[in-house]
Amino acid sequence: MDFSFIFIGNTHSFLDDFLKQKEIIELVNPEFVLYEQLENLELDSKEKFEDILKKRRISNMTSFEEVEKLIRLCFDKRINLIGIDFPNFGFDSNLQEKIKNKKRLTCSEENRLKEIIRKREKRHLSKILEYKQKTKSPLIVIVGCWHLRKGSFLREKLTNYKIIAPLDEKGEVIFGPKEGKEMKYGEIISNGSKNKN
Repeated sequence: MDFSFIFIGNTHSFLDDFLKQKEIIELVNPEFVLYEQLENLELDSKEKFEDILKKRRISNMTSFEEVEKLIRLCFDKRINLIGIDFPNFGFDSNLQEKIKNKKRLTCSEENRLKEIIRKREKRHLSKILEYKQKTKSPLIVIVGCWHLRKGSFLREKLTNYKIIAPLDEKGEVIFGPKEGKEMKYGEIISNGSKNKN
C-alpha cells in the first residue's frame, strides 16, 4: 500500500531516534523530509545545507547536536529537509527558559502554552499539506510522539498515513520511557489496523 504520509515519532532521545529515521528514509528515499525540530528552517539547496553545517546553530530551543545526524543524512542523499514549526517553537523567552529548565509553569503560562501548541499543530498540518502538493513521493514527517497521540490534530485531519513510533501493549503511541519495559516500535495505519515490529 502506498501512503501519502509516513510519520516517524520522535522520542526526544529516550530511544535512538536517528536509527529509526535513517532506516525509514533509506527505505522510502523521499523527495522531502518534514521535521518539527528544524523549526522554520528550510534546507532545500546545497548552499543552505553547507551554511547550517558551518554555522552549527538552530535556535534557543533546538541544539545543533540534536539534529546534526539527520541534517548530514539528508545532505548526503540530496533530500530536502524542511522545518514545519515556528522559530523556538513559538515560545517567548520566558517560556523558553522555563521549558528548557523544566520549571513549573503558572496557570496563565499553562494556558498560553496550550494555545501555542494548537497554533503549532495547525502550522504542522499546513506545511504538510503544502509539501504534499510538491511531490508524488510519500512525505516523511518527523514530529514528537505526543503530536501522534490518539485523537491528535494530525491524526484527525489526515488520511492515508502510516505512523512509526514506540507503541504500548494496546497499540497506542508512547510519550516517554516506561520503567522496566522494553520499548518497541510499531506501526499504526490510518484505517486503524496496528502492527508491532
